[in-house]
Amino acid sequence: MKNLKSIGVEVDKGKHYEEVIYSTILLYNILTNEITAYLKPYDLSPGKLNIMMVVKHKGKDKGISQVEVSKQLIVTPSNMTKMVDKLQKEGIIERFAREGDKRVNVLKITSKGSRLLDDIWEGYNKKLQNLTNNMADEKQKRLLGLLQEWLEAIR
Repeated sequence: MKNLKSIGVEVDKGKHYEEVIYSTILLYNILTNEITAYLKPYDLSPGKLNIMMVVKHKGKDKGISQVEVSKQLIVTPSNMTKMVDKLQKEGIIERFAREGDKRVNVLKITSKGSRLLDDIWEGYNKKLQNLTNNMADEKQKRLLGLLQEWLEAIR
């Protein structure tokens, strides 16, 4: 509650929707800052990491279209192109035209990108665990259920 008061949100006034939204935004900012700090030494951002994970795990050996990655991650095409350009320049992913339809860009993870994901995964996973350690498993499950229910309702 004091976090919300510090940004000017009036708490306990019956406007639970405001408290939910602003609490979610504050939590998102804290989590993003923590994850960004972890990824910085690897020259990665959360967005780049997410693209790499989708390309590696959804694209597998055959690759995945850039448009499909954009849809999976809810990223605008222009932001997607900028991040893919950087990842390609760094040798982390490769981009090529789909056979039979040159208008479609297909993305594949390179061996360098795959090794990078393997190298950071244990520490990244530990970071995520540490960010949730102060909440019991049962509470995490309840929160997950509520968040998924909310997500489904607004999609």
